[in-house]
Amino acid sequence: MAQGLTISSGASLVVNGTPNLHIKDGGLNNAGTFVAGNGTVTFSGTATSTITSIGGTAALTFYNLGINKSAGTARLLRNIAISNNLIMTSGNYDLNGFDTDLGTTGSITGESASSFIVGAAGGTVNRTINLNAPSAVNPGNIGIEITSASNLGLTTIKRGEQQQVSGSGYSINRYYEILPTNNTALNASLKMYYFDAELATINENELKLWSLNPAPGNIWRLLGADAQDLTANYVTKNNIDQMFRFTLASSVSHPLPIQLVSFTAQLSSGKSIINWTTSFELNNHHFEVEKSADGRSFAFLSNITAVGTSNTASSYTLTDANPFAGITYYRLKQVNADGSYTYSKVVAVNKGTYISELVNAYPNPTRGPVEVRFTSASATRAIVQVTDAKGLLVASKNIAASEGLNSTTINLGQFAQGTYYLRVIGIDNKVLTIIKN
Repeated sequence: MAQGLTISSGASLVVNGTPNLHIKDGGLNNAGTFVAGNGTVTFSGTATSTITSIGGTAALTFYNLGINKSAGTARLLRNIAISNNLIMTSGNYDLNGFDTDLGTTGSITGESASSFIVGAAGGTVNRTINLNAPSAVNPGNIGIEITSASNLGLTTIKRGEQQQVSGSGYSINRYYEILPTNNTALNASLKMYYFDAELATINENELKLWSLNPAPGNIWRLLGADAQDLTANYVTKNNIDQMFRFTLASSVSHPLPIQLVSFTAQLSSGKSIINWTTSFELNNHHFEVEKSADGRSFAFLSNITAVGTSNTASSYTLTDANPFAGITYYRLKQVNADGSYTYSKVVAVNKGTYISELVNAYPNPTRGPVEVRFTSASATRAIVQVTDAKGLLVASKNIAASEGLNSTTINLGQFAQGTYYLRVIGIDNKVLTIIKN
């Protein structure tokens, strides 16, 4: 990233009137105070632009934020707010694990197939609105139309760009979480839009609306579709009584054999009690539980026969009578009927006290997202930072770490191939070398 504009600690940048602050091939680092006024901050050029507050804690709120890049992306390295417009002209806007709050007045304008919001590493765009008997209301042009004869009251809509339905991805690269004050007997209709670039290899003809119901079991359920337009890129579903998390996914087949709802480990009387739950299984052969003393080198612990094929929730448990003296890490290996397999996240128990330590980053080498794992001796704030071979900071992510094992994802997908260096400030002085393929 080029240097761009830095607001130093103790300094202020006040935008009076309606000027256009144009940042070409650079980023914005706010460590002081930024007062947006009614101005527009526009990022352009070809280099990746980042928006951050490294070394600072001041809020960063824009009036208008413009993305007009002929190449590269504008990438968040902190949460921001936009009170008027996120103006998409050219180039993508990468949430990168952070949130953009449009509040009650902000809107997305100009988003198109050549300039749209991405966020493989997480993060959401949020919009709040009073929805009283809404008719085809698309709050803040966020990309979903809501119709209902009922009053939903004050409602927050969150749009994310990660795949849903299974932990490794089964839907398009977009979802919505709708959180109304009134959430009963809505008899609502939803029209959900998408871009072809978000299809994630799914056959567009197969798209149907799915919902994630928090009870019982956080299970994804197929709702179907009452209308679909492959040219205008939307799917409509009527007669929805409650709002949850929604996405579009195929109704034809489950390309992944399970949806893992939870995987936990707890220490009880000196033994590790390991539990996991699936919401569906398809030709799932068995599970293997593996354990590790360092979170890097895992060894086989036990084999558990799977239910196999099921559309209902299935629960499993295993007791490890001999966890290690300090921290014991566990992961779940799910093995398909054809011998292929996938791994779960890593969980841990501790027979002693946790120390603050950077455990590992996986996968390495990587083509994009990297899961960073670290332990913390207490609840604290931490910053995951990635620098390039020249020592320039290219990515940063603030973490509210809890006592014990923590994990977060940072995406290197937009960066050039080469060597990068990762550290977790506030946790450990260790530096990990990451190879980006």
